[in-house]
Amino acid sequence: MATEKITITIDGKEVSVVKGSYLLGVLRDNGVHVPTLCFHKDLTPQGLCRLCTVEIEQKGKKKLVTSCNFPVRGEINVETASERVKSHRMRLAEMYLGRWPEVPTIQALAKLCGATDKEKYRSELTDDNPKACILCGHCVRACDEFILERILE
Repeated sequence: MATEKITITIDGKEVSVVKGSYLLGVLRDNGVHVPTLCFHKDLTPQGLCRLCTVEIEQKGKKKLVTSCNFPVRGEINVETASERVKSHRMRLAEMYLGRWPEVPTIQALAKLCGATDKEKYRSELTDDNPKACILCGHCVRACDEFILERILE
């Protein structure tokens, strides 16, 4: 059975992709770095952290989508660093930084996204522990997808 290919545009560059591929994988395969917290190659993509958001244009309409769980089914134009996308990521990074200001992964992410204000979103939920759980969901999803699956076999 032949794999159907389609052409999409990523940041102005046309690329051929397998129809149905998740957009984040396509972007990474084409050398485009998109930040994520919740994505893991061995787990079902959920789009929980929203950091992998990109802007797509399809049939003249633009919208933000989470690239990790967006299957490419037709011709689209993808912008990975539009002002809208950069603003979205920076706001999210500021929120993460307000919640977990001392976690090294969050600090690196904030720097990458241009977020510097640790106080803007500080609240009673803020956890200053540098080893705090950042609620990425990896452990829960791994348990659901691997351990329970084996028990039920």
